[in-house]
Amino acid sequence: MSRRALVTGASGFIAPHLVRRLLADGWEVALVARSTSRVPEDLLPRTALLRADVEAGAFSDAVQAFAPGTCFHLATHFVGVHGPADVDPLIAANLTLGTRLAEAVSAQGGAAFVNVGTAWQHHESRRYGPTSLYAATKQAFADVLQFYAECTPLRVVTLELSDTYGPDDRRTKLLQLLVRAHRTGEPLSLSPGEQWIDLTHVADVVAALLRARELAGPDAPAYAVSGTVLPLRDLVALVGDLLGAAVPVQWGARPYRPREMMAPWRYSPPLPDWRPAVDLREGLAAVLAEMA
Repeated sequence: MSRRALVTGASGFIAPHLVRRLLADGWEVALVARSTSRVPEDLLPRTALLRADVEAGAFSDAVQAFAPGTCFHLATHFVGVHGPADVDPLIAANLTLGTRLAEAVSAQGGAAFVNVGTAWQHHESRRYGPTSLYAATKQAFADVLQFYAECTPLRVVTLELSDTYGPDDRRTKLLQLLVRAHRTGEPLSLSPGEQWIDLTHVADVVAALLRARELAGPDAPAYAVSGTVLPLRDLVALVGDLLGAAVPVQWGARPYRPREMMAPWRYSPPLPDWRPAVDLREGLAAVLAEMA
């Protein structure tokens, strides 16, 4: 299989880590990004850049000219609780872009398409139970990929992720909010804290993506990637222990989100021949040291 990869989502968290690993392993990489996207400076001299916000025909021509053997589709637009203004961006990022990619890459003849879904497609471990419109768009695109897997030469696989963490994370996530509360002493308003969190280090996610590439096929399988699963209260206590003092939080100051994960969900089978290598305590300690 060609060691030429097309990667979306380079302005996000996971994709830059994947691209650096691919480059270190000798791959040729092209990034797909909008003209307004902030791609890490260290990646630009070592990769080709294809613009996503061009006319559909020009985009398809650019993809086919690069001729990827694998497409890692990590670009996404996440909104936990959406409003009317979020609908168009959700559809554009989570459906339109991916479909344009699949259409273009399917012409390569046997290329692999590694898609990223979410555990939030499986409320209460059901085959399909979206927790949000975001999760619904992820499922919709998985259904689109089923067509390409069955009716074109494209080989497809989807990895369903939960929460991720690691170095160089610019997202405003729970870990960042806990560190801010620790620094300022201002209590962080949280839910009652009985929900469960499933955390996977980004290095383990990258390893999972590379493993998934080997499993892409005409049946478009989906696999779950799970790291360390623990109650939110335990995670907050662990962060406080690593920081050397309890993080000031107000438990119950916020309600649970609709369809909160009150017990670990499992529907898709685990990714074969993969397991997380980064211990949660060690991984969090390194990230917190970076934030200091």
